[in-house]
Amino acid sequence: MRRVVFFVVAWITGLSLAASFAAGAYGFGRMAEPERTDLISLAIFGVMGLASQAGLLLAPWAVGRGLGARIVAALLMGPAGVFLSIFAYEGFTRYTAGTPIWAVAWAVYLWGVLVYGVAYVVLVRGGVRGRLDGSPII
Repeated sequence: MRRVVFFVVAWITGLSLAASFAAGAYGFGRMAEPERTDLISLAIFGVMGLASQAGLLLAPWAVGRGLGARIVAALLMGPAGVFLSIFAYEGFTRYTAGTPIWAVAWAVYLWGVLVYGVAYVVLVRGGVRGRLDGSPII
């Protein structure tokens, strides 16, 4: 059951972050160069968003595999995890300075940081199954 929950949460989060990236890049393109931004651009941004979340999308699969697969998934998660942490911190500092960012964006950043943190722990420990003494890993 824990594996299914981990899979669903990781995939929903990864796909949501990829869609967020694609929508943001597409919106920027429509603002900066509206005559050159079309549906093909949106598709390209979607693929880029999926590539940025490849580690999180691979994490549920890698957990059941060997050490090499877990290391690859963790390395692929690195850049996106760092940037999500920076964005969440930036949201906090802007809130304390009196110029908050959009609350939904900040919530997405915080949720992403939480899911990435849990995924890293699961990848390091090697699974979401219970231990022999009955205590859970996560």
